[in-house]
Amino acid sequence: MKFLYKSIILSCLFFSTASYAQIKGKCVDTSGKGIAYVNISIKGKSIGTVSNQKGDFFLEHSSTKENDSLIFSHLNFNKKIVSIPLSTQKIELTPKVETLEEIVISHKKRKLKIVGTKIEFGGDIDLSIRPQDLGYEFGKIIQVKKNKIYDIKNVQFTIKRFGFKSATFRINFYNIIDGIVDLEKINRTDFIYKIIGQGSVKIDLSKQQLSFSNNFLVAIEWIDFENDDDIEEEWKRIHIPLAFYTGPSCNRANVHEKWRIKRHRNDTGLGIHLEVTQYSK
Repeated sequence: MKFLYKSIILSCLFFSTASYAQIKGKCVDTSGKGIAYVNISIKGKSIGTVSNQKGDFFLEHSSTKENDSLIFSHLNFNKKIVSIPLSTQKIELTPKVETLEEIVISHKKRKLKIVGTKIEFGGDIDLSIRPQDLGYEFGKIIQVKKNKIYDIKNVQFTIKRFGFKSATFRINFYNIIDGIVDLEKINRTDFIYKIIGQGSVKIDLSKQQLSFSNNFLVAIEWIDFENDDDIEEEWKRIHIPLAFYTGPSCNRANVHEKWRIKRHRNDTGLGIHLEVTQYSK
């Protein structure tokens, strides 16, 4: 627990130099074009990664076995499961065909509101993310007041220390049903943002038409980075401040896992907040 107050290091992958399986390939659409930022994981295990901007992916782990299966998923494509072994193969994903719900514009009285946890740039505790943690998600549960609706305007968090030339995140939203966080995101589109340094991050979501009448989870997913050769290996991390008395921590190794919801001492959790427009049902 003492370790928690200094730094919480979350790791999705644990590498072995003795033996490992290497898996590599390319995610493409039906026309052969690479698909960026596809979530890839080994079925039933906390092992995963994300394809790069060209659709290429590489995964190695000591516990990978030949009877394992890889799961490929993306917001705009149908999920696909492929058996290992897999080497330099093209994995073709088919696009989803979905009917969008009708959007009803409300003329009820609205009020701008801040929800979540604001946090200053400093702080003694933080979340540390490494290059091998691609696909890791960490987030915060947002409580919606009874008989109210929240329209999402923006999401804000802070990067305390930055050890790369650039980093790319995906912002995901999940419904909470009967106290359980849903596995499938409800985003209409992928919210992907590239960051080039430390400091405050503010992401405009006002055009995404996201509304919640029940509690929900907002999550940050680490999906890509660009190395800086001038930064030593041990400093190639991103540190995001945590805060006391902000509710349980929420994380998972990849999008195909159940969420891990845990309360730490002093309710230490992610420092993230949103601007929402609040109105009555």
